[in-house]
Amino acid sequence: MRLRKKWFYWLPLLAVLALVAAACNGEADPDAPGEVSVMSAFTGDEADLFRESIAAFEEETGIDVDYEPADGFETVIQTRVEGGNPPDIAMFPQPGLLMDIVEQTDAAPLSEFMDIDELEDTMAQGFLDATRDEDGEAYGLPMRLANKSLLWYPVPQFEEAGYSIPETQEEMIELEEQIRADGHVPWCLGMESGDATGWVGTDWVEEYMLRLHDAEVYDAWVEGEQPFDSPEVQEAFEWFGRVWQEEGNVVGGTDGLINIPFGESPNVMFDDEPGCYLHRQGNFVTGFFPPDVQEDLDAHVGVAFFPPFEGEDSPILAGGDLALMINDTEEARAFMEYMAQPQFGEEWAAEGGWLSPNVDFDPSVYPDEVHRQMHQTAVDADVIRFDASDMMPGAVGTGSFWSGIVDWVGGRRDLDEVLEFIDGTWPN
Repeated sequence: MRLRKKWFYWLPLLAVLALVAAACNGEADPDAPGEVSVMSAFTGDEADLFRESIAAFEEETGIDVDYEPADGFETVIQTRVEGGNPPDIAMFPQPGLLMDIVEQTDAAPLSEFMDIDELEDTMAQGFLDATRDEDGEAYGLPMRLANKSLLWYPVPQFEEAGYSIPETQEEMIELEEQIRADGHVPWCLGMESGDATGWVGTDWVEEYMLRLHDAEVYDAWVEGEQPFDSPEVQEAFEWFGRVWQEEGNVVGGTDGLINIPFGESPNVMFDDEPGCYLHRQGNFVTGFFPPDVQEDLDAHVGVAFFPPFEGEDSPILAGGDLALMINDTEEARAFMEYMAQPQFGEEWAAEGGWLSPNVDFDPSVYPDEVHRQMHQTAVDADVIRFDASDMMPGAVGTGSFWSGIVDWVGGRRDLDEVLEFIDGTWPN
């Protein structure tokens, strides 16, 4: 099996562990080399697949991984840190929260125990930048990639209608017009997500920020140096508005967006007479498709890159999970080294729903061509930037940005009012 190769990358750490295991009088500690505690938001099936992915590490090293799945991870990790009892390693879906924990602990940057140049070469372009501090030190090790810049379509129905995959935003507008002229609805779009309602809309705005402006403008926006009411950000909102405000362009019309669950919204694509022909969402959406579609993705659904504007770069809006070593132990270092190897996650990837951030990951492990395409578009991207709302201060990113989008789409505030409102919530 491929997963058990290349242990030599971190064998020096195991040698250290063997020395640490020596007890007084030169006798070995029967419990050596010890354990590492790990916490993340992976629960249910995801927790089981994560455990399968780390079984080889436990077998080869003798280190026990004490894995704690945490519902409400954001609250739990803060409570544990504040109580002085954090796990050795925690895996964060939000870089901003990770950096908050860095400021509250003695967490070491990756460069203190890993080859940072090698990580730069092997991780998806720009992924390490999501958790760099002012000194340029990166803290979060990418261990799962979410590719959000994906355009989904129902393969048989799409081809039967004679439609072509758009390669630019301009071609996408032409496709929308063609679909409407044929008496159909172009887009499936639902925003309802319980307490998190709003993130679907912020993802759309982030997509357009990356396509309309260069990465430096996007970065300045994330840092609060590019205000929401600036012309650049307003333009991105307006492009998203063009999608849902155009009559007949989205399933359910403008009144239905906020009430349609995001996970259910694409499923009408697979009706005999499709309720829509296009859906923009991250790779994780496959887990919400109807069971018969999930059983054979290649036969039912196609995936393409959410296109750039003509003549512009092809950027990827990414999400994912990043591991932070909070307690510096040899066992924790060994586990971090393990997750950095290209074979990590093969068991999870083989089941679908997981993408590796490592450019050297073997794509043949993925269960179908859909997953291979999702991985390849990410590693081939000109620019990758992490989800802006996950990197902004919580009061904005998962606060006013989310609620502002909902107010705008719901008609409670106009765009100028929303942008002014969001700017007013940015921490000093």
